[in-house]
Amino acid sequence: MRPTFMGFETAKSAIFANQKSLDIVGNNLTNIETNGYTRQRVERTSIAPSSFSTKIASGRVGLAGQGVEALGVSQLRDAFLDKCFRDEYATASYHTQAAGILNTIQNVLTDGKNITSASGLQGAIEEIYKGLQAYIKEPTLDSGANIVMSSFKNIAQVLNQLDEKLTTVAAQQVDDLQVTVNRTNEILAQIAHLNEQIGSDATVLANPKNEYFRANELLDQRNLLLDELSGYGDIKVTQLSNGVVDVALGGHEILKGTDYTPLTMYRGENGRVAVRYQDSGSNVSLGGGSILASLNFINGKGSNVQNNSDSPVQGIPYCRDRLDTFAGALAAVVNKSVPERDPVTNKPKTDANGSIIYKTLLSAKDINGATSAQLAVKASNISISDEWARSGPGYFIYSKNENVEDYAQKISAALMDTAHTFQSYGEKFAGSFSDYLVEFTAKIGSNLKFHTERQKATGAVADDYLSQRDAISGVSKDEEAADMLRFQKSYEAAARLMTTLDEVLDVLINRMGRVGL
Repeated sequence: MRPTFMGFETAKSAIFANQKSLDIVGNNLTNIETNGYTRQRVERTSIAPSSFSTKIASGRVGLAGQGVEALGVSQLRDAFLDKCFRDEYATASYHTQAAGILNTIQNVLTDGKNITSASGLQGAIEEIYKGLQAYIKEPTLDSGANIVMSSFKNIAQVLNQLDEKLTTVAAQQVDDLQVTVNRTNEILAQIAHLNEQIGSDATVLANPKNEYFRANELLDQRNLLLDELSGYGDIKVTQLSNGVVDVALGGHEILKGTDYTPLTMYRGENGRVAVRYQDSGSNVSLGGGSILASLNFINGKGSNVQNNSDSPVQGIPYCRDRLDTFAGALAAVVNKSVPERDPVTNKPKTDANGSIIYKTLLSAKDINGATSAQLAVKASNISISDEWARSGPGYFIYSKNENVEDYAQKISAALMDTAHTFQSYGEKFAGSFSDYLVEFTAKIGSNLKFHTERQKATGAVADDYLSQRDAISGVSKDEEAADMLRFQKSYEAAARLMTTLDEVLDVLINRMGRVGL
């Protein structure tokens, strides 16, 4: 016969195990809307017969069936799906950040307000063209020349505004990047702290090799932080047997156990920025994430790359270069259009070499606000010349008596029809000023569309991995309801077993051996 109360212990262990399982089901349902919560379950095993009783106790029928033991509460988590989601999320975050910056740039380029009713550089060019067409009809009147002067003032103001807005966009992106770097360091500090708590969890100290049953709530917090961190850069997470994780960012080990390496952001004098690992001082080498996108577009010079701090991405500096090229080409054409008149011969004035001397209509403003022929004309400093401003609209008129030069027609044709070569440091474009603007803005729009479409595609893949992960780790009401019924039935069966054992024991003790009863 088996030990008298072993059956009661078996039933009791079943009741305890099913009670805890019901508690965990309730916990799952309670946290169904909790962000980052991972579904939990009670892990069970059959109680092994005592090996002290016999050398072959596990194989003896008399000692078998001692019940169930609840080993611990585990999480339903798939490490492979975690990795797939985080890798794809880093890529999607890169394109999301890139599209956001490009959208801001596009809004700037199509929103350069001016003193006329038109907007943007294309509208400013059209206003000059209209002014010149009106002037050509009466080339000796100040009224027509005044319209031309106003239109050139306008385009200078538009270029100034666009450059100023791009400067503001760049400064805002730098500030946002600093916020992201600070947040990354906060996440690393929090993960290091959670590593310490998880690694020293009192529930597993008795068995330090136990890697399954740790503080699930702390694991959820850490997984949420790791998901967020993957949006800033590509990470590799290494799970250790003591529950601690090591993290590499861009291939560089940035967190090991409870120690982490902060990131630092460096701002150069040329407006470029760099994010570096504090321990080595080397620049981060990322394959994805919003930090990489910010760096690329803050430092992006496109094909105009001149040093190691520049990025080959067509970012904010690239757009400023294109505007500078436009402003310089505009000044070069306009300043070679209206000749100075020799009052004696009534012909264009020439220098000692016989070359025609032209009026300076557009020039660069210095820091004091005065124009200077020594400065290179850029979008940030272009202005009508001091001579034109002082002399008034009449400065544009070659002669009050007659218009012997077709300079106004040449300027008009140069802006809208004649092909020019627009040369920047590493890029060349041939076409009219109008064509140049169309190609420039179309390139920004094309890049924006590319990153938007890539964001949609990679975001869909990331969402698919997230859905697959949620199918395993998320709480399902139907599954939990089914488990609740199953554990309830098991609980009732164990309770019935205990009642039956009580009845058997009553017969054994009180009724056996009583003849005649």
